[in-house]
Amino acid sequence: QQQQQAWTSDPHIYTEGEWRYIVLSPGQTVLFPSGNVHFVFRAQGEQTFALGDHILQWSSIDQWLEVVVSQVKNPEITNLDIELDVSKYVEIVKGFVENR
Repeated sequence: QQQQQAWTSDPHIYTEGEWRYIVLSPGQTVLFPSGNVHFVFRAQGEQTFALGDHILQWSSIDQWLEVVVSQVKNPEITNLDIELDVSKYVEIVKGFVENR
């Protein structure tokens, strides 16, 4: 939590924390929880097919909302179009919560 807050406050200069990497083999999948800071690199000369999306679980809606608030406060921490994407996501989640 402290590392994420430090990175969020100034992502362009943050170099501390625990950095990890994994090299995926064909057919492998990786799933990051909401708010997990990550970067994707592709091996040069290798054919790559990658998809990214957002998965929301009931058990982590509060964590997801914290991430949304952080992204609105500092749009530099995401590659999303905050004004467009976040409002859509919030409306969808609001509907899920109301229906539940």
